[in-house]
Amino acid sequence: MFFVIFVSLGIGFIIFSLRQNNDLVTENYYEKGADYTHQMEINSRSAVYNDSIQLMNKESKLVARFSKSIDQMTDSMHINFFRPSDKRFDYEVASLLNSDSISIDKSKLVKGRYKVEFKWQQGHLRYLVVKEFFIE
Repeated sequence: MFFVIFVSLGIGFIIFSLRQNNDLVTENYYEKGADYTHQMEINSRSAVYNDSIQLMNKESKLVARFSKSIDQMTDSMHINFFRPSDKRFDYEVASLLNSDSISIDKSKLVKGRYKVEFKWQQGHLRYLVVKEFFIE
């Protein structure tokens, strides 16, 4: 009796684990890992701008507000909403910076936790600021 229960639980666990989503964080995971030194340079260069970007929940919009230092550095911003729990709900926005803020319609996003990546470039230098945000 014990053996039958043990085998049943083992088979049940195997079936359960095979049905789980096991996607990698990114499609090109290994290439990104090989370029880790370059990414660390971008992160250290961008660290001074972590407090220069604010995300705010409005009623039907999500507003990203930028300080003058970022607004003067670039004329375009690439924003990636990365959903750690399910990549199907990732969302990307590329926008020209005509003002000190960008509004994003919340209907394009699912409620929950996101990692929001702000990417921009000045000359040949790339910048990246990552913020954790919860969409209500």
